Amino acid sequence: MKVGVKKIIAVSLSAAMCASLLSGCSPAGNAKTSSDAAAEKKILMIGSGQSAGTLDPIKAYNGWYPVRYGFCQTLTKMNDDYSISGWLVEDGYSSNEDNTVWTFTIKDNVTFSNGNKMDAQAVKESLENVFENGERGVEYFTPDSIEADGQKLIITTKKPEPILPNKLADPLFCIIDTSVDNSKIADNGPIGTGPYVCESFDSATKKCVVVKNKNYWNGEVKTDRIEFIYSEDQSTISMGLQSGDFDAVYNVSMNDIGTFEKDSAYKIKTNPSGRTTIGFMNQNGQLGDKVLREAVLQMQDKDSYCRNLLKNQYVPGKTLITSASDYGYDTLTDPNAFNPDKAKKLLDEAGYKDTDGDGFRETPAGEPINLRFVYYTGRPEQQIVVEAAQAAMATVGIKITPQVHDTQTVMDMQKTGHYDLLCMSINIMNCGDPENQINTYFKAGGTYNATGYNNEEFNTLMDQVHITADPKQRKDLTRQAEQILLDDAAAIYFCYPIMNFVMKDSVEGINSTPADFYWVDENTIMNN
Repeated sequence: MKVGVKKIIAVSLSAAMCASLLSGCSPAGNAKTSSDAAAEKKILMIGSGQSAGTLDPIKAYNGWYPVRYGFCQTLTKMNDDYSISGWLVEDGYSSNEDNTVWTFTIKDNVTFSNGNKMDAQAVKESLENVFENGERGVEYFTPDSIEADGQKLIITTKKPEPILPNKLADPLFCIIDTSVDNSKIADNGPIGTGPYVCESFDSATKKCVVVKNKNYWNGEVKTDRIEFIYSEDQSTISMGLQSGDFDAVYNVSMNDIGTFEKDSAYKIKTNPSGRTTIGFMNQNGQLGDKVLREAVLQMQDKDSYCRNLLKNQYVPGKTLITSASDYGYDTLTDPNAFNPDKAKKLLDEAGYKDTDGDGFRETPAGEPINLRFVYYTGRPEQQIVVEAAQAAMATVGIKITPQVHDTQTVMDMQKTGHYDLLCMSINIMNCGDPENQINTYFKAGGTYNATGYNNEEFNTLMDQVHITADPKQRKDLTRQAEQILLDDAAAIYFCYPIMNFVMKDSVEGINSTPADFYWVDENTIMNN
């Protein structure tokens, strides 16, 4: 397998070099050989089980990758403590009393990678592009107007938006130059303000190559080229790091992390994340019966999963929002905690019986049960928790059939509802606040709420959260909404990942943060 990884990367590198020569990208009059020039360049190879489906940041959740890969930035940025500060705007932004008019000052020295100045007009056009051509913008806020005056940007919203700076930190709102031809943005990537520029993206292999942005506004960029190599095979990317094919790997699996912890040639950055690994239950099918959902939940020994199967690299799940944040993990009540005897009794009393003697129960109406549990392997815990759930449910006579697909396919299925159960790792705290992700996945009308879940009390609470400015009140309302999800047996909250980046000891400036979308920056480098 090591040889295979090397071969793939070598071929990719050769192809990239040939393409560069054919396109005339080599500096004119350079008397050095190509091998000499390559030796002088500072290059990093990063392996990951995560990749974009497209580089257009307004399509689905693909905006994460232009930010992760370092060629796009947002107006504001989420800090490790979930607070928000200015990134492309100055700190000190302000709003009127009812939080419907926000004023930002764009930093005066920012340029796009093509050299164009980023002023408020360029930002206005970039934000308008999200709402005119994307699909998720209105789940964050609805602008009444966006005005530009030099470096002043004024956003007026139809409803109060007390956490608008948080929302603008989401990669959906990364600022791009819309004055250029963006007809091929999906493959060529956007023109952003980050320290790197997209050189190439292969939509088949998902490999993305970025190079130094020579017009970067915030200091010297220390690395000339970074290649992001994608594989959903966890052992492949771990072995690639050991063999030297990769300089760093994102999210090494719990089965391999110990190898690197014991080796001084590597260092590991870890952090509690805003992520929750969720088993969505589609109520449009047999799981529309709350009794069956409750039985599924009561058979999940999440403490054992995390301790024995996930090797303490994950925190057992209880609530929708991660235990790393102050949203009720220790105070909310789980009415469907692990209780196999209770699950069996529920099923028996509701009339779920094995009438044909095959070892699996049928519904009270006599229909066979075979719940398709969809997952992807780009997150190492997913196969483990899905197969553990399958084994647990078999002991009470409920048949589950795991189905594995690539990440993009599972995301598409999540949106269309073509599943019974679906495992997905969601960063609920993607804005330093859970409001938008809760709405997206659980509120009626949410873009990715295809489960049929709809509770009017829950919807009303989230409407209140949207307009509430006081942080304490926002948390209290959110906790109430979380309790309703628990009482409704809406989903399985398996665990909360502890994220990691494992890298050679010589690598600096690769980041592992709760936001999970700041990977590289101008200070990223491998010291020789």
